Formats: sequence, structure tokens, C-alpha cells
Amino acid sequence: MTLKNLFFDLDGTILESSRGILNSFRYTFDEMGHPQLSDAELNTFIGPPLEATFATLANGDDVWAEKAIVTYRRYYAAKGMLEAEPYDGILEMLEELQHLDYNLFIATSKKEDVAQNMLAGLKLSQHFKGIFGNTPQAHSKTLVLKKSLDLSQSTPNTSAMIGDREYDIIGGQENKVAKTIGVLWGFGDETELKNAGSDILIAHPQQLLEIIR
Repeated sequence: MTLKNLFFDLDGTILESSRGILNSFRYTFDEMGHPQLSDAELNTFIGPPLEATFATLANGDDVWAEKAIVTYRRYYAAKGMLEAEPYDGILEMLEELQHLDYNLFIATSKKEDVAQNMLAGLKLSQHFKGIFGNTPQAHSKTLVLKKSLDLSQSTPNTSAMIGDREYDIIGGQENKVAKTIGVLWGFGDETELKNAGSDILIAHPQQLLEIIR
């Protein structure tokens, strides 16, 4: 496998960020007068773009959905984004990949400035040559990854997309990257990642090092 450029999802792949995300949804539901949902239901919202999640919850009320997104992001920027930490083995994996001279990037559905601030706040920014996320021009994982490839001048045939949800795998496929790698420590599961067509599944960050070597 000739890989040089590794694009990582953020939530559920690099960071265990569920506490801040769930708290942000709970705050939003309280503010918007929406019934609270179970943790199991909320967990399904981790990974997909907020636009898709709130559009589903809004039942066609676009104004409600837009206000809910603003409310969510207000809480998340103030508190939620710092309620996160790297998964076990992630820091060691990133340092070893850098030592091996791979180019590491973030490609996330999270708002781009929030992702950048979050990684800076957690002192992780230095591991990545670019941190790319959701912007008005790129609001799906496919478009975020396309932008990431273009701006980093990475060729798809030397690149891999690594993530924990089907959106990561599908985004990689639609951008024709060399490999899509599903991780089993995040918010997706083996069935979801297999059904999406992931080329490889890994259960621990160390396995990524073994595979790409």
C-alpha cells in the first residue's frame, strides 16, 4: 500500500468527544423546547453533519432547524468542545506516523474553526498539516474531504480516509482515495462500516501503524 497522506475524522476517531456533544444536544433541546432523547438516540447523531441531524428533528421546519444549529454551536464553542480527550494510543500513533514522514490531516464534519480551536485547546494541532472542516461551501464529508485533498495538494491515489462512521467511508469512496479505513473504537460499529464498504477495519490505533507499514 503506497500511502503518503492520511485524512482523519475527528469525533470518534481522534477524540472521545461524546460528553461535550451530548451535553450540547441536551442544552439545545432544553432551549428549543424539544423533548429530551435517550443517550442511545443521541449517540447516532455523533458523526453526521448537524444540518442533517436537525433537519430530521425539525420535521420540515427549516427556521427551527437553523435556530437549533446556532444554539448547539453556541454551547459547544463555550463548553462542549473542551469536554473531550484523545483515545488511548492516539498520541503515540500520531507521533509515530509523523516520525515515519506521513502527512496527517483532519477532515471533519465539525465546523472548521471549531475543530481548529478544539485541537489547539487540547494541544494537538501540531500533529496535523491541515485541519479541514464544515464550511458553507463544504458541508458534507464528501465535500470536506474533496476540499482537504485540493488544499493540501494530495493525490487521492496516495491518500486514505480514516474514520468511525459510514460518512467517512462513503466520503473516501466518492473522492476515490486509495484506502478507506474504518475504526472500531468510535461511535460507529463493524456492521455500519462493513456495509459502507470500508476496505480495512482496525480495532486499535496501533493497527494502523502495522497496516501502513
